[in-house]
Amino acid sequence: MPADITIPPEFKPMLTTAVAVRWGDMDAQGHVNNVQYFRFTEQARIEWFDRYVPERHGDGTGPVVAQTGCRFLRSIVYPASIEVQVYCAPPGRSSFRHRYLIRDVGDPSIVYAEADAVMVWIDPAAGRSMPLPDRVREVLPAA
Repeated sequence: MPADITIPPEFKPMLTTAVAVRWGDMDAQGHVNNVQYFRFTEQARIEWFDRYVPERHGDGTGPVVAQTGCRFLRSIVYPASIEVQVYCAPPGRSSFRHRYLIRDVGDPSIVYAEADAVMVWIDPAAGRSMPLPDRVREVLPAA
């Protein structure tokens, strides 16, 4: 990993998934468009939920992305094989954080981007956040 990339110790690795880079992901500049990086992390996030909290909307409540960001480190150019690593931090009252590394499958020292997201559990009927359900807390790292 590049020296300026560090995963804070409270974040624990939870999932690594391959994401296909498609020709159509590129833009007129000849590299993968910046918005695609957010789609790559979105796909990894959905896979994380499918694995760890598959019943995330069963009771009418569920997660929303409250904040997200990405630091673009290196251009991805098609063809490329990438993976997204998902790390999680201990939860707060109603939220938890994901951290993502987008890396080259063949050479993991090549990091294309680092990103993050804050997930908040909401009650849509009440229109506000609510405490994370136990089923979510149980899969997240302990504080």
